[in-house]
Amino acid sequence: MSSAAQRVLLIDHSGTSLAIISKLIAKNIPNVIVDAAMNVDEAFRLLVEHKYALITSSRNLPDIDCHEMINKIRTDLGVRNTPLIVISGEKMGIYEEKMACNLVNGYFDKKLGQQKLVDYINSFLNTEPPSAMITGNILYVEDSATVALATKNLLSKHDYNYLHAINAEQALQHIQHSFSKDNIQPFDLLLTDIQLEGHMSGRDLIREIRHGLGLGYEQLPILVTTSSNFDADPDGLNRIFSSGSNDILEKPVGEAMLIARLNNLLMLRKQYLEIHHPDNSLTMIQ
Repeated sequence: MSSAAQRVLLIDHSGTSLAIISKLIAKNIPNVIVDAAMNVDEAFRLLVEHKYALITSSRNLPDIDCHEMINKIRTDLGVRNTPLIVISGEKMGIYEEKMACNLVNGYFDKKLGQQKLVDYINSFLNTEPPSAMITGNILYVEDSATVALATKNLLSKHDYNYLHAINAEQALQHIQHSFSKDNIQPFDLLLTDIQLEGHMSGRDLIREIRHGLGLGYEQLPILVTTSSNFDADPDGLNRIFSSGSNDILEKPVGEAMLIARLNNLLMLRKQYLEIHHPDNSLTMIQ
């Protein structure tokens, strides 16, 4: 392994899960060293000894509350800039509970599978972007022509179907029509900037979708992009999650990050459709 290798720390009380994920990372992500910890003492020892490119933690740990551990990592150990993602097997816990969101960089639903988890991990390591794995209709909301052009080029490169709206008001009209009773192909995902020109912000749009229209996290997954400086505004991330977003990407949006997050959220949507609308389930790309 070269000196430029990136290091990843996996925290999980399941030795079997750690072994499988470690093996998949070694197989799929080049030049990465994987350390595994089955308890908090081992995790803290490794964090003192090594500098990590990414930390992942199971939401349910036997010897410490996940919230408490994350706070200790960020404050007591001073590991403030390393991305940290939380993994949960509980259906909606990772989205709806009051987690210390400003200390967490992402959430992953374990039901999406171990290979998808590896792709998600890969998106934080700036390696080669994954390929789109699932089709779907995306509503993209962005008022900057320059940013929109770059992102639409990425969406087109990976053959996503998308409609671009320039403000929240326009997007809301599209969503209301999309989920009307006579529409057989509603949107499968919303990709939106949080800072938008007009009377409605991105947060206003998300709140209206979740509370006004009653569309849940699986019924219409929402991926937010933002240029907010969360170091200067540590509560900003929490406000975005609390408004109802599934996941957040900081601008500039990298290709690997974008495709991995879209894959994960479209898979979440696919699972919802398989249960509630089996005749209209999304298609995996062969």
